Amino acid sequence: MRGSLYHFDSSAGSVFHRASKREFLLFLFAGILFLLGCYRMGKAGLPEDFENVSDFLIGAGIASLGFFISWFNGRRWAGLMLAIAVVARLLLLPMPVSEDLTRRIWEGEVLNLNYNPYEVAPDFGELKPLRDRDWERIRRKSETSEQSPLSLAVFRLCSAMGFNEWGLKAIFVVFDFWICIMLVMRYGTRKAVLYAWNPLVVYCVAGGGHMESLVLLPALSGFLIWDAWVDRKGGAVVINNNGGLGGGLGQMVSFAALLIGIAAAMNLVFLPIIIWMAWQVLIKSGLKSGMAILLVGLIPLLAFSGWAFLSLKVELATILTYPIETKEASFSLIPGALNALGIEVESTYIFGSGLVVSVLLMFRNESLERYANLYIGTLILLGIAVYPWHFMWMAPFAIGVMHLGFRLIAISGFVYFLGFGAADSAWNLAPWQNAILWIPFTLGLTVYALTQRSKSDGFYVRSY
Repeated sequence: MRGSLYHFDSSAGSVFHRASKREFLLFLFAGILFLLGCYRMGKAGLPEDFENVSDFLIGAGIASLGFFISWFNGRRWAGLMLAIAVVARLLLLPMPVSEDLTRRIWEGEVLNLNYNPYEVAPDFGELKPLRDRDWERIRRKSETSEQSPLSLAVFRLCSAMGFNEWGLKAIFVVFDFWICIMLVMRYGTRKAVLYAWNPLVVYCVAGGGHMESLVLLPALSGFLIWDAWVDRKGGAVVINNNGGLGGGLGQMVSFAALLIGIAAAMNLVFLPIIIWMAWQVLIKSGLKSGMAILLVGLIPLLAFSGWAFLSLKVELATILTYPIETKEASFSLIPGALNALGIEVESTYIFGSGLVVSVLLMFRNESLERYANLYIGTLILLGIAVYPWHFMWMAPFAIGVMHLGFRLIAISGFVYFLGFGAADSAWNLAPWQNAILWIPFTLGLTVYALTQRSKSDGFYVRSY
């Protein structure tokens, strides 16, 4: 116990709580249901194939039931929880990979062959000798790459090292399990289970092979450092009172900014969080410190954007963009609702609204946890092209406060796959299906915005 820092939320979640046999059996029952659901999902195959949708959703429903039951238990038993989390991911690992990973691997291989994925699309004539069954799975063959330069560099390196799709999925799972361990050590089992047994997370990472865990690991690491060393010690003003950026605290804050900067270099969604961190330091510890934090946070983005600009000869406007264009098999709330009412709003206006909201939230919130949750939640509500794995962006900031919206979307998000339920039509969700998908998340985000108004306080003890 000596030397470890864990946050004490309440007597119910502390080390002093003695669990009953009934609680243990209920927790074990929840874990068995979760594993059974993951097994059914793995056996069903990818839900993008319409013949798999019903079996997949049955498995998702069983896993979601186990996940739901776990909300009310799990104050201890960290080892059991992590063991079930590992098995669940292994059950989904043999699933065929998603089109998203297939495309990323393809672009890494193309770059290794000295073709520029930002200039040539998969249907480029000179790439015809490379066409195989994986190429057939790529949907938007006429569009060039939209990967960030850092993401493209990662897949280029993996391709050069000989990693295939299964090897990459294994890497994603290792990163994902690392996240689970960090959450257990920081928040205890009861909160960490909201990620470790999250059926949407497990499917997206271990089943579909989406790279979100590569982004979330540095984002979570940076957030935990900032939260422990700044937000829970009085805010950014403590940096100036403890030797500035040259002191030990300042160095930890700089490291936190660098880690979140790595996440931002892979996904621009996290860029406003870097700006928020710099702003907090600037107004409370001086212009020099604030600009230094901003520069440190932008180092990964500037380095790999410079590589793309100089080596691949790509315009920065091409790679430094948010995904604001309508995409196949994506969904949206506010833009979709306006479109259903016959009101067409250009994506640039939606994007501008998102920027305005992020700036307003920056001035109104002094806690990184609250700013990030409200900013990412609002961005998803305003999003033009949203996919289920996008909700994972909230995970580093939502677990500690047991964000209701994040918990509910882990269940209702599977409604998305009903859009693949017809063989003779394009992806589509009926209005009632959209309502089932979006209402829980919107309700949970509203509850969070109204109830989590201040920084949580407390002291640090071991809590499993």
